[in-house]
Amino acid sequence: MATTSIHIPENLLEALNQVARERGMSRNRLILEACRRELSHRREWPPAFFDTDHLSADELAELRAATEFTNVILAARRNRPAPPL
Repeated sequence: MATTSIHIPENLLEALNQVARERGMSRNRLILEACRRELSHRREWPPAFFDTDHLSADELAELRAATEFTNVILAARRNRPAPPL
């Protein structure tokens, strides 16, 4: 089995340890099961899901503005510490 290293905030690590203890399993097993569960819910977007052909010019302009606004917010948030659980 391959190994990897990840960086986990202390509060998240404590929460993982608590859940693992409650379930009577190792932290490693808990993380593996969480990863498997997340991947099992993974879905592919249907073909043409993101097509914009049906949008008017005004709707496309609004979509672009909203996307730019969201990108500005996300860029600003990258400079902040991770939120607590």
